[in-house]
Amino acid sequence: MRLIAHRGFAATAPENTIGAVRAAAERADAVEFDVRRCGSGELVVVHDETIDRGTDGTGTVADASLAELSVRSVRGSGDGIPTLAAMLEALPPTVEAHIELKEPGIAADVLAALEDAALANRVVLTSFLVSELRTIRDRDPSQSIGLLVSRHLETPVTTAVELDCTVLGASYWRCLASRVVPRATAVGLEVHAWTIERRAMASLLARRGVEYVSADRPIRV
Repeated sequence: MRLIAHRGFAATAPENTIGAVRAAAERADAVEFDVRRCGSGELVVVHDETIDRGTDGTGTVADASLAELSVRSVRGSGDGIPTLAAMLEALPPTVEAHIELKEPGIAADVLAALEDAALANRVVLTSFLVSELRTIRDRDPSQSIGLLVSRHLETPVTTAVELDCTVLGASYWRCLASRVVPRATAVGLEVHAWTIERRAMASLLARRGVEYVSADRPIRV
C-alpha cells in the first residue's frame, strides 16, 4: 500500500503550499493538491472556492488576482497561495503528484502547464467533474486520470471505464461498505481511498484491495 499526502498533510502543515508539499514528499509516496483559476486567469493551488478558511484574507478565488492571493498567508505560515506552475517547478522528482481539478474549464490549461513543466514524476489528474476528465482524455490519451466518486454517482466503475481512467478514488467508507473496490480492481482500475487517520484503517483497506490511501498527517502504511 502507498500513502498520499492529502494537500501536503493538511493537518500538520499549511495546506496546498509549496513548503507543505516539499516536506510531505519526504514521508509519502504521493502528494495531492488542488487547482482552481483565479480572477486574473492563472491556475492556482487552493482547495476552497474562497480564501476565508485557509488564509488571513476573505473573498472568492475567482474574484482575486494572483497578486492578491500570493500575499495572503496560508494558516499563518507566511506562505502565499502558489501558482500551479510554481508548484510543479518545486516538486521533488521522487514523489508522485495527484492533482485535483476543482472547477470546470481548466483541463486544457492544466495539461499545458504539465507539458511546460516536463516532469519525470508520475502525475495523475483527478476530479469529480466528468467533463474535465473527458477533456483531458480527448486532448491527451496518454495522461493518467482518476475519477473521484461522489455520493451521487451511481455507476462509478462504469463511468471510470468509459473515461479510460487509471484510477478510481472513493471515500474509505464507500470502499468498505460497497462492492466498488472488487468491481474496480476486476477491470484493472487502481483504487485510492480517502481520508484516513489510523494505520489500522489502512491495513483494513489494503486487505480489501485498495492500493493508495490519502491522509492528512503522516502515518505508517
